[in-house]
Amino acid sequence: MIRAVPGHHLVHPDHHLVRPDPGSDVTTRIEAPATGAFTIVMRDDTSYCVRTLGRAPAGCGTVSPGGSAPAVAEAYRAFQRDLRDALRTVVPRPGGLRFHLVDAHRLELAVRRRVTGGPPVSLDPLLDLAVRPLRVSRGFLLGGRRQVGLVPRPGAAPIRDQIASLPPDPAGRGYTLIEDDIATGGTVAAVIRLFQDTGRRVRHVIPGIRLGGSAHSPILGAAVDPVLHYRTAAGPDGPALELLDPRNFLLGLSGLVVRLPDGTWGRTPYWLPFVRTSARLGSPAGADREFAVLMLEANARFFARVDQLLRRTLRVADLRPDARRPLLSLGMAEPGEPVISVLRKLLTGMDSWSELIAEVEERGTDVPAGSAAR
Repeated sequence: MIRAVPGHHLVHPDHHLVRPDPGSDVTTRIEAPATGAFTIVMRDDTSYCVRTLGRAPAGCGTVSPGGSAPAVAEAYRAFQRDLRDALRTVVPRPGGLRFHLVDAHRLELAVRRRVTGGPPVSLDPLLDLAVRPLRVSRGFLLGGRRQVGLVPRPGAAPIRDQIASLPPDPAGRGYTLIEDDIATGGTVAAVIRLFQDTGRRVRHVIPGIRLGGSAHSPILGAAVDPVLHYRTAAGPDGPALELLDPRNFLLGLSGLVVRLPDGTWGRTPYWLPFVRTSARLGSPAGADREFAVLMLEANARFFARVDQLLRRTLRVADLRPDARRPLLSLGMAEPGEPVISVLRKLLTGMDSWSELIAEVEERGTDVPAGSAAR
């Protein structure tokens, strides 16, 4: 049984809708059972998806708030359903999977309500309006198994330069870090150390969601005040709780920050040939290929809907720079290619692309230009 503040969970056919109370100062505690269904928590990042597509180059049929935006939002919700179906297919759990879809807008309002201390700085890419963003991520090698530490997000300034440019803390109250979620706390701890190295102090951390442990356990002396706290005991198959962002599974929207063979950084979705899904979600390694096929098909359906709504063909050049860079640098696509054509090419050539990326991952070094599979 899931326990939470009454009224925060509405049951839908394939998920629970979690609606945080924006007017509450109290952390909502949610207990996921150690046995039975495995719980996967997702933020509903639909608005972020629509906003990102709306930033496509001018004159190319962008998403308009009063026109195509609602239809694009529905297409993205259909993609989220496809993602949940794919996870049910490839993640074997005796009790099946239970999905919690968190209302991102209400979560954001609840996070903002808690900002009462020093200057707020956001690590959360979904929350950067009226808050100074700090654009950092954990960086990985292609494949997603080997981490290389905390790096600037693709296109951002060096981390120390970003921190140095933050607004001053005239009252000496210390900075407030806003984070989308905390599991181990490693990323937040690394950021706090960087602040300390530059003579600045973080006194308050506000995560939208915290997994495991104690809800308010401090991190390097900084108080932690989450909106939602998910807790579970380990069952016979290990922890029965996972958190993921749907946008990380759609090409061009977000994804894992990876170092490319030419030394630059880009973002790739959480599926083969770019990333071993099992390395990021703890799903069975033997299911990586099957999951990638399901995701490529779901991506193709999404982009087909969007092409129809925009009345034009989205091409690689229309994707965010950090998303198109891996496709171009690995020789997977040309700027003028339709995104749907690239998805089909990745599907038919998955094994050869996966072999190439496995070689890059194994060596952790550059590969000669033009050596990509075709």
